[in-house]
Amino acid sequence: MDGFEPSVRTDVGRLERALVHEPGEELSSVVDPDAWGWRGLPRRKRAAKEHARLVGILESNGVTVHELGEVDPDLAESMFVRDVGFALEGGFVVGNMHEEIRRGEGMRLTARAVELDVPIYHTVHGHGRFEVGNVVWLDAETVAVGRSMTTNAEGIRQVRSVLDTYGVELLEVPIFGSTESTGQTHLALVFGMVAPGLALVYPQAVPTEFRNLLEDRGIETIDVPRREQRNVVTSSIVLAPEHVLLPGGNPTTRSALEERGLEVTEIDIREIRKARGGLKGLVLPLERSDDPRG
Repeated sequence: MDGFEPSVRTDVGRLERALVHEPGEELSSVVDPDAWGWRGLPRRKRAAKEHARLVGILESNGVTVHELGEVDPDLAESMFVRDVGFALEGGFVVGNMHEEIRRGEGMRLTARAVELDVPIYHTVHGHGRFEVGNVVWLDAETVAVGRSMTTNAEGIRQVRSVLDTYGVELLEVPIFGSTESTGQTHLALVFGMVAPGLALVYPQAVPTEFRNLLEDRGIETIDVPRREQRNVVTSSIVLAPEHVLLPGGNPTTRSALEERGLEVTEIDIREIRKARGGLKGLVLPLERSDDPRG
């Protein structure tokens, strides 16, 4: 194993190293998709092909990709690795999943961190709930964290204490769901940075106060239409400065990004999306350039 020190303080710097999990037999453990809040049952082979295309795009853009490895057969949402933890200044912070059916994912990430010789700085525990799908870096000193059913006040308190150590401000953002107000959404499903000072947002799902805060900080927002938010278009991945990986089938959002000079690559994840996750959730950044220009 090549030694490395994880370091992420931006969502828009060049992605250099990432952790992923290819969807496998664990998908077969789901018999009733409604019980999981899914839109259907992803076909494993098709989901795996979509995931392989994602890995291919990452590697062709110079990203070193690590696999999570074998998971418990009941952890059907393990492909959404970003929900579980985040890298910061040489170590990991591991969250605490809201749904009982996802609780083992934190233990699996911890075991993989040990294999990679990466220390665990903190694991959210007790009554705290914290899912990293709620974390969006606004800049190197500021993180927005969505508070909903999946991330509660105690979880935010614990993570804030860690971030304070590194001089990172945590901004709490109450969120109200995406296209259906279930209370279980993630901030990254409705808001995401795509370049320094530029973000995608689904306006119906974030409070006006947060929009005003973004404006005060000089962050321009592109409102995505509801029909494209059904594709979770806000959940995009910045591969490199001015290069965004976008879920396929979102021409309005793609045009808005290209009009601002960004390169856009599209990927079809319609099979994976049956599990109601977004593209961003499939990639846990381990290293990003601190300089958003790469």
